Amino acid sequence: MYEKALIQSGLTEKQAKIYLACLELGKTKVPEIAKKSGIKRTTAYGILDELTSLGLVGSSNKGKIKFFLAQEPSTIINILESRKKIMEAALPDLNHLFTSYQLRPRVQFFEGREGIKRIYEDTLKCRSKKIQQIVRVKDFIDFTGRQFSAEYIKKRADNKIVSFALHPKSDDVHDEIYGQESEKWKRHVRYLPPNMFYASMIMIYDFKVAMISTKAENFGFIIESKEFSNTLRAYFDFLWQIGSKDPE
Repeated sequence: MYEKALIQSGLTEKQAKIYLACLELGKTKVPEIAKKSGIKRTTAYGILDELTSLGLVGSSNKGKIKFFLAQEPSTIINILESRKKIMEAALPDLNHLFTSYQLRPRVQFFEGREGIKRIYEDTLKCRSKKIQQIVRVKDFIDFTGRQFSAEYIKKRADNKIVSFALHPKSDDVHDEIYGQESEKWKRHVRYLPPNMFYASMIMIYDFKVAMISTKAENFGFIIESKEFSNTLRAYFDFLWQIGSKDPE
């Protein structure tokens, strides 16, 4: 039972056998460990080195004789947590590679207020943890409602998704929750002249571009395309460079 649990935790079968032998024997020499585990002595040396590098076994010398001692089993939890953190750090890049080679261009169409809310909910699944937005904040609030819009911003920040937002100067909402630069809400902002904004919003994330009309037409769509998203991202980056940090 214990051996199976250790294997499921990430150890190989031989590592599990050697570690259990060390636990049962206490501080001891390689021949005894090899005999207890049923593994050849020459192989046991290599396995003990592996367990030592993992922090599961310690060693000490008494004269010319080397002794090994199993460390506390709770060390395995630390190893698993460390591996999880390493994987979490690598995951965005791995997802990026996966998306790059698996993506097939497609378009999803959404109608009405509830349909457009589904577009915003899709952005919360953003793997790259970055959204670029061109949006008039007043339209966002008026169309989705203040409760939904505020909850969306909170969920985005809780998901550690950073927003890079282009907003119009002067005639928009510029408060701490919605339109301002905010570390709390994980938002960076640049401002552009109001005449550069129309009755639509654009969001670029992963290899997707969401476009939303919030006036008379009330519809939106998500285009999933590497080429199209990269084109819009280049356009966004240009606007970001010429944007101002001053909302007035």
